Amino acid sequence: MSLINWGPNDNIERRMNQLFEHFLGDVGAPFHHRSGQSSLRSSTLSPPVDVYETDKSWVVHAELPGVKKENIQIDLSEGKLTLKAETKQSEEWTSNNTRYQERRFGTFSRTVPLPDNVDRDNVRAKFNDGVLEIDLPKSSPSSARQITID
Repeated sequence: MSLINWGPNDNIERRMNQLFEHFLGDVGAPFHHRSGQSSLRSSTLSPPVDVYETDKSWVVHAELPGVKKENIQIDLSEGKLTLKAETKQSEEWTSNNTRYQERRFGTFSRTVPLPDNVDRDNVRAKFNDGVLEIDLPKSSPSSARQITID
């Protein structure tokens, strides 16, 4: 019994490429140089983000290699932190001279949900060596109270 029905024009490389394309997108594009376009280049940009909690604040680290500080926008609203940025491709790049391309270029927007206890007035951000660090201080906890029904 055969798991794969092989036809006269089938080969293992084509079948494996189809399998990977199904799960990962067009993985062959960077290797076969199709008009200078790579599926990695056209995919959605989503930088790695770490969020951790300290005693006094929430801290967000986002990796933004190749992004200039002036091209980063940070918005805080309704319990969400939104990062927007843009990376630009070198003007030396053309589809004629590129043989392999994994770096991504373009704009992205990444939203991170936040808890309710963020002191919005004292948020600070630093950008160093391609890593954006956002410090979101915790607001003082509101005291719990019991409400009586009239």
